[in-house]
Amino acid sequence: MIQKSKKEYFKKGQVPIGVGAVLKGWDLSEEEYRSSDKLPIVDFRAMTNACLHDCFFCFTDKNKKTLTVNEIKNIIDRLADNKTHAINYLGEGEPTLDKDFFEIIKYTSIKGIHSIIFTDGATRLRDREFVKRLYDLDTSILPKCDSLFDAKYQNFVVGDKKNDFFNKRNEAIDILISQGFNKIQDDGTTRLGFDMVVSSKNIYEVENTLRYCRDNNLWIMFAFYLPAGRSTKDKLDESFIVSEKDKVKMRELVSKIDSEYGFEHEMFNNFATTPCMEFMQIYGDGRVSPCPGNETIIGNIMLDSVAELERRILDKFPDHNRQIFKGHCLYRESL
Repeated sequence: MIQKSKKEYFKKGQVPIGVGAVLKGWDLSEEEYRSSDKLPIVDFRAMTNACLHDCFFCFTDKNKKTLTVNEIKNIIDRLADNKTHAINYLGEGEPTLDKDFFEIIKYTSIKGIHSIIFTDGATRLRDREFVKRLYDLDTSILPKCDSLFDAKYQNFVVGDKKNDFFNKRNEAIDILISQGFNKIQDDGTTRLGFDMVVSSKNIYEVENTLRYCRDNNLWIMFAFYLPAGRSTKDKLDESFIVSEKDKVKMRELVSKIDSEYGFEHEMFNNFATTPCMEFMQIYGDGRVSPCPGNETIIGNIMLDSVAELERRILDKFPDHNRQIFKGHCLYRESL
């Protein structure tokens, strides 16, 4: 018999335990997500623009961080005052390379906000002591995953001429698992997962990747290309774009496999297995936009209150209203 969580999550309900159905930090109930006096998940690029890689679909602009660590702490204070549940630390480059990285993450934890680290994994997370510090700070980790099985494709995506990224990233995943980031929890959550950008070149890996995640209690979201950041400056090779027909087949496959694991859920146009719950994106210089899919600058957090920025987002883009939002990306094709 499949054991399920007592908590019911936004757009998922109760979930089977031990299959990576929910990432800690994205573990919001319907009531928690829709609450008007709380912020759900904020994207924060408050990290360095330094990065050892050159992913052709990167959605950041690699802008230099200009906020000081004290200014960042002040922003975290204000997000905490607005009952922010979690912060996605995206960086403009590789977050773990930031000289203030641990100071920022530790302060986030002190303020009661959960940190989610988007990272290449290969650069710093092969250091067991580094990983242990992240574990002790109760973070969730999302190592880069364009392929778990094809070294040539993964190394190509990150522009790795030495062809060693794939092996280093996989070593980091093994260390994260050995540290217990994917430990099974009674609430159905995990602290380890993948954000896999699906292209025509790796879509055949979806089944094996999903099964690996379900078998090892890893979260997974399958994201299709999002025209944002510097990826919009150079024309994307259209041969990498997944056809609508193949997207339908992929979603049907994901639904079929998840049902085998007792995980029945709605299919979403952006991440397939999970709804979008991000609200507000803060750049490393304080500018604010609604989300990575909408880079319209609506103010600056150094000049405007969090409440005022939220009001501007909702006034200008009412579809972001959490009272009516259905979890589907507003900037990708509708299902």
